Amino acid sequence: MITAVKMAQLLGRSLSSSETASYELYLKIARQQLEQLLCLELCTDGGERTYESRDGYRTVYIDPFTSVATVTIDGSEISESDYTIKQNDKFNGSWYNIIEFSTKRQGELVVVNGSWGFDPVPEDLQLLLALMFADISKQQQDDSRVSTKKIEDFTVTYKDGGGMTSFVQSNGLLIDKYSQCNKGTIRHGSVQPIYYN
Repeated sequence: MITAVKMAQLLGRSLSSSETASYELYLKIARQQLEQLLCLELCTDGGERTYESRDGYRTVYIDPFTSVATVTIDGSEISESDYTIKQNDKFNGSWYNIIEFSTKRQGELVVVNGSWGFDPVPEDLQLLLALMFADISKQQQDDSRVSTKKIEDFTVTYKDGGGMTSFVQSNGLLIDKYSQCNKGTIRHGSVQPIYYN
């Protein structure tokens, strides 16, 4: 996803020797943590994913995609004129995460066959991944268990916070832009309907 050269450009500094030696591992961990934080997968693939519509809403929030081949609801293909694709309520973009139907839905299964992920990955999302990479690298060097230590006249104090809490606070706007965590029901794969008595 990001080369070591691009990573150094995004961070505005050269990679340390430990970052260079462990580049693939740190990048893999950063990607996994960022995916968990954003509730989405940073992948580019194609195929079908299944979602459940929300009762009384026209919008279905789905994983980021670049194009849609077909949309079916409960097994019936929907005409392109009966839905609109959007990116966080914007109509134009290089990627999308919403399908808005012309009528309100009532808890149907929506199967979307499309191209998933980002192509290309937006620069600000790459920056967020780079910052996560740098945070993981820093965690490997910090002794975060010590907050304050004093021996006679010598005192060491570490910065409060740190870790994921500090990362989220520092990058809240970017996280909100891409996060799918609080966007209603987002599931992909096999979804079984729930029947209530």
